[in-house]
Amino acid sequence: MARDALHYRRSATEALHELAEARTVTELLELSHAMWCGPACASTSGCGYLHYPRRAPRPGIPRSRRSPYNKDTADLFFLMGGEGYAAGTAKTHERDLWPVLREAAAQADAGEGARIDYTDWGRKNDTTAADIAMYTCRDTLQWAANWCGERYADQPAFLHYVGVSTVCDDLCVPPLDLVQGRFRMYGRTVGDIISALDDQGWGHDAVHVLLALVRQYLFQYAEKLDFMSGRERSSMHSRLNDSAGVWDAVIYHTYSGNPYGCLLGVARLWDAGPCSNTWLMDAAICDGISMDLCKSAMGIYQLDLYQPTADEHRAQQRQTAYQSVYLDLIDDLVASGAPDALVHYAHAGFLFVQTQERYHERRIGHRIPLRPALTAHLSNIFGDEPVDPFVEQRFQAQRISRTPPVATAFPTGPTGLGTSAARLTAPRD
Repeated sequence: MARDALHYRRSATEALHELAEARTVTELLELSHAMWCGPACASTSGCGYLHYPRRAPRPGIPRSRRSPYNKDTADLFFLMGGEGYAAGTAKTHERDLWPVLREAAAQADAGEGARIDYTDWGRKNDTTAADIAMYTCRDTLQWAANWCGERYADQPAFLHYVGVSTVCDDLCVPPLDLVQGRFRMYGRTVGDIISALDDQGWGHDAVHVLLALVRQYLFQYAEKLDFMSGRERSSMHSRLNDSAGVWDAVIYHTYSGNPYGCLLGVARLWDAGPCSNTWLMDAAICDGISMDLCKSAMGIYQLDLYQPTADEHRAQQRQTAYQSVYLDLIDDLVASGAPDALVHYAHAGFLFVQTQERYHERRIGHRIPLRPALTAHLSNIFGDEPVDPFVEQRFQAQRISRTPPVATAFPTGPTGLGTSAARLTAPRD
């Protein structure tokens, strides 16, 4: 599905074996980058692994209808501050993400990761790692249903991949534990999942999703290390958000959520055919932004720790730019003839934020009990033991030793039509 070739030419299973040889986070970053770009990459903002040097797609024959929420209707809706569409919004990098990631990797290698490994960032009062993993896989099934309809369970290995991609948002899993097989979810390592994708004939797509997953874990770990540094504000995101442009923050947000890797599974399920890197990346970006647009209208976006639009002085300008990036990219997808499966994925956030318990739990601060039908689906597709004793013991040790503060101040993002601002404090038992 991913038409543009990576530098690495062997199988995903072989790639993982090489990545598992890394002994430091820095080495893992450099190895995964070399597999993506090759050794000649200059590691600047032109690098396609940590950045997205976008080229607008050529016009084609549309295969999907234009979204009703578009450049011509945006100013009718109160999303992201209500400023509508701004033509000419830049889609180029102003910051180099390499120093950001290398600094975080160096911190981890110096031992600072011990403070955050297997800590809870879900802020939903979970008392076990097993609960975090179980609810993560509930979310996975619901996302897959929103993306793929009744075919959501046709590829269980894809669902296992989405689950592992999701869990690191709520449970801080060290990147080396991922690639070296110490982290298991429902008894599976990432190696088990990648081996299944290879066996199912994913070919080079499996290398894409593996490297996208490793990249996500590196970005997620960098975020959490930075937030727990003791500084009042997140210096990483302050650096990414200190301009009127939003492209740097958009790409960081996209790579830390990994909608790219998940989209490859959706495209394969719907047999979308070869897809350009621009189509895949634009749809992935739009999936994340459509989620935030809907969250802003429902009063959830204000609870996010890493708002791509946050800025003390230019928040409204950035909010307008953020939705304008979405409006430009979603129109480009349609006008260039991107497959309907990709276009649907691109604006799926307008559906799944409203229908999935994950986002309502964000507002109320605790879990919604699983229904029997969902419990049965989880057991059939994933299994019965969400995490191994190793993960549970690490989680409990962190939980007992201290309660990590996740936020200590009022968030500053747009509230849309939602509730009044809520304080985020350290979770309490």
